[in-house]
Amino acid sequence: MKRLRFLALMLPLLLLIACNKEEDLPATDYVMIKFVNKTGKDVENLSVSRASIGDLKKGSTSAEYFSYEKFGQQYGYGLVEAAATINDKRYLTGSACQGICDTPSAPHGTWLKPGYYKVSVHISNEGGGNYLVYKMMD
Repeated sequence: MKRLRFLALMLPLLLLIACNKEEDLPATDYVMIKFVNKTGKDVENLSVSRASIGDLKKGSTSAEYFSYEKFGQQYGYGLVEAAATINDKRYLTGSACQGICDTPSAPHGTWLKPGYYKVSVHISNEGGGNYLVYKMMD
């Protein structure tokens, strides 16, 4: 009986520890990105820099990492070209997320080194609010 009680007390602790485990990710030669929906709404048909991400429910994270040969960032924003649909309205990339043509990145931007990153998706107030911005996460 004591063992059963002990196991009943330890099981939630063991489950908590197992759920908090960091992802064990292999080394990569690419920039690997997971997207986190912070728009407060369901996002449909998200496409980021020619990669089809698909649908992201409100508050969810993409199930997989998406591979990019290059991915730029400037001032904490991902430099991407993207489109999505939210509540049957088309959303495009906010200008804060775009680089300048024919430059390696925006003037003060940098290319990310190969590795694993998370980028959060937000609705911008820019241009009437039908733009999305992509913020780099820690």
